[in-house]
This record gives sequence, structure tokens and C-alpha cells, in this order.
Amino acid sequence: MWQQQPDYARYKEKLNGEGWLVNRQEGMLLQIKPDAATQHAQFVLVSYYRLSARLGKPVLASCT
Repeated sequence: MWQQQPDYARYKEKLNGEGWLVNRQEGMLLQIKPDAATQHAQFVLVSYYRLSARLGKPVLASCT
């Protein structure tokens, strides 16, 4: 059955907001945060980490 979704246009953008996504099946942690804006565009920084088996602590993963 159809359900009404929230109107996200009504919410203000959070300045310097940061988001995290966790995928326990893949053992990955994704961090999304704003990066320095330029004259022509705004950028976000996306970092991903591998979760260690010990206590689920993030381990920096290299990007190639």
C-alpha cells in the first residue's frame, strides 16, 4: 500500500553535516562529509573503512 513520504524540501540543510553508513555483511564503513567548495561546485569527501573482526573498529582501507 502507498505511504506518504516526508517532504525533504521542507528541511534545512545541515551545514558541515557528516553521515555514516555501516554494512556489517561486507564489513565496511562509509563516511560522507563536506569538502572544500570551489567557485564552480561543492564537493563531498567519501571515505571507506574495513571493519576489523575485533570489536568492529574501522581500519583505513586504501583506494586504488
